[in-house]
Amino acid sequence: MKICFSCHLEKFKPKGNVLQFFIMLQAIDREVERLPAQEREGFVLHCVLPFRYVNGMGGFRFRHVRFYQAAELNSKIISLDQKHSYDFIFIRNRTQAREFIKKKPSLGKKLLFLSIHYNLNDPIIMNKVNHLFDNSRMVFFQTVPNARRYREYLERKTRYSARELDRKIQVLPQFVEGYSGDQDPQPQPNPPLDLIMAGVLRPRYGLETAVNAIRLIRKEFPGAKLNVLYPSIVIRYRKQAHELLRSRGVRNHGQKSMWETKRMILQSGIGLALIYDNTSDKNPSHSYLSRVLEYMALGVPVLTTKTVGNIHLLGEKYPLFVKDEHDILKCYRKLSDPDYYQQMCQYVKSRGKHYLAENAVKPFWNLLMDEWKAMKKGRSPK
Repeated sequence: MKICFSCHLEKFKPKGNVLQFFIMLQAIDREVERLPAQEREGFVLHCVLPFRYVNGMGGFRFRHVRFYQAAELNSKIISLDQKHSYDFIFIRNRTQAREFIKKKPSLGKKLLFLSIHYNLNDPIIMNKVNHLFDNSRMVFFQTVPNARRYREYLERKTRYSARELDRKIQVLPQFVEGYSGDQDPQPQPNPPLDLIMAGVLRPRYGLETAVNAIRLIRKEFPGAKLNVLYPSIVIRYRKQAHELLRSRGVRNHGQKSMWETKRMILQSGIGLALIYDNTSDKNPSHSYLSRVLEYMALGVPVLTTKTVGNIHLLGEKYPLFVKDEHDILKCYRKLSDPDYYQQMCQYVKSRGKHYLAENAVKPFWNLLMDEWKAMKKGRSPK
């Protein structure tokens, strides 16, 4: 199998979209490593990026992926395809994917497009997504809810058969890297439990609610803290966010590496991942937050809002869904009971294991293998 991956990332930074792409690549690299040596010889894994990636950067190490830097990604991919004749070309960016199809329409049959978001209320965006769906081999969505609602949209708007939709609409979920080494990580909080928020700070992610919550919690548990880690703050929110980060009981840790973040989550004891989605299409509500997946995979109870995506991750009756700071206080009180805390640790970890990269990428890898084997036999896959 010969495959080229590409994503228009400006630089390497330990934030969501960058980590997601490299975690996926590393998981694919490991799948190739597991193959018998003779079988591995037939595999080509290339990655085209706008920046120079050095093996080991960010803690990611690859044995089988070769990286190329290019100012014009699509031209480089087309040039490489002429030399290597890829079976698949994977692109994680709508604009890049559309330009790729426009530049070389004949390569659409090789294109695996990962759709990060779309807006059913925006005809311009939907025309672009639909064009990619019509002209690519497969379209992947990052969550089951988003894949389902796009399929329902197509069923209303087009005449694709159920078989075509089954084959072309796929899910490549968000996922997280497992803890380093052979360790089975366990939460290691010291009483009183701390809260932790990790990820990009945006207005909809509820920092103000979190700060109000820690104020209430500290009235009953004076030593409790809110740890905040973030790779960046969106520009329009920086002034307000910095004021909130100076609040009593809040510890502003700024940017941490992926591994430092994991250690701090385990030490804090309670994850906090709020989302107040006021977008017209509610697209964020249908997504999985990588921070939720991180807490779950580490077995750390997470207080989060009841969105479509979170219901799919945690279950309709998950007892730690919250609306505001008062709900957060109530959940904090319950989690202060060691027995209940351990019960919730086990619950979230049992569901989170499905989103560890080695597990979440496996269906994607199996799908590629089935497609590739069918192509070799000269027939269409089921």
